[in-house]
Amino acid sequence: MHYPQKEGKNGPIFQIAEGLYVTLNEYGRWQVVLKRGVQRRKKAFGKTEEDRQRAVKAAELLAARLGLSLERPTDKTFGMIAEDWFNDGANRWQPGTQERYRCIIRSFLRPLHNLPLDQVDRVRVRRLLVDLLKIRSANTVEVVHSVISSIFSEAIELGYTDKNPAHALLKRILPAKRKRNRSEPDPFTRQDLERFLQVAWGKLPEPHPLILEVMAMAGLRLGEALAMRAENLDFHNCQYLVTESTRSGQFGPPKSGKRLIDLDGTLVAKLEAHNRKMRKGHLFSTGYFFPGITQRMVQRAMQSACRAARLRVRHPHDLRHTYATLLLMAHISPAYVQKQLGHHSISMTVDIYGHWIPGEGRELLDKTLRGPKVRQGQPLSVVTGD
Repeated sequence: MHYPQKEGKNGPIFQIAEGLYVTLNEYGRWQVVLKRGVQRRKKAFGKTEEDRQRAVKAAELLAARLGLSLERPTDKTFGMIAEDWFNDGANRWQPGTQERYRCIIRSFLRPLHNLPLDQVDRVRVRRLLVDLLKIRSANTVEVVHSVISSIFSEAIELGYTDKNPAHALLKRILPAKRKRNRSEPDPFTRQDLERFLQVAWGKLPEPHPLILEVMAMAGLRLGEALAMRAENLDFHNCQYLVTESTRSGQFGPPKSGKRLIDLDGTLVAKLEAHNRKMRKGHLFSTGYFFPGITQRMVQRAMQSACRAARLRVRHPHDLRHTYATLLLMAHISPAYVQKQLGHHSISMTVDIYGHWIPGEGRELLDKTLRGPKVRQGQPLSVVTGD
């Protein structure tokens, strides 16, 4: 609740406007109370939090109809509104989204926290985003702008302000998406991947080599790999049902929803052996393949394996890129790769990996154009007319 409040006989009293309140009655029900001179009008609602919100909305509508000015506390800072926005939305967000928004508020919006809301104007917001763009990617600036805009949208709804200084500001700061410098995938070649995995299995403690191989041979995101469960693995049909992902110790649904993926037999055999070892050591109480392993631990293992193999250091997500590019370069259908990766559309797969997709008809090109007697790649004699 964002209106001034005081404690009454039956509970809190929220002042919506002059002479207009939302409070609890003697029966524990939320009610709207309007005082005009000696007259008093009341309307009761229910007892739940939702009923309290309904009562506030009804009081706001009544204030608008009567021409009453809503109360606007003068001591609200941007940080206080941001905290209210986060608390109000947290129950609708997945754990990973909550952590991301919390990190944005803590790391990037700190210069605004102690400022009164009316001092966070368009110039100040623009300066913050421009400075951020000097050290962070355009995508990060885009998300930070979205958070600022959402915080002000809530402040407008609650009557603290009537302006959103972030509105339509992004297009004045960022170039068009087609002109932005994207961070390109950095996949391994097949030979480098074999070398990398060989060194990983020889140098790294278990289960780190298996996690890295899962990402490279199944295309899973790091959070999806760390959240693998034995009950979701079909050893007989070599398939795995992706149902969870983890980030910062919080488990939740995967980014692109549940999906059933195919696995190669060698990887399934290694997972089955790991499963038996876990059960033998009584380490499988949680049902997860890799309990206690964090994303940071895998990132460090990746760096160590790259250096030991004398390869360019890459991020674990580049193993997912490696999986996709190896399939596409082997003429595997982009539609199949999309399904395996869990992309929302095939256009997303093509946008990311388009220049790794060889010509669809390359293997039969000569025979199709020159006839069945021509061998692939055979030069043709030039026939000239008189």
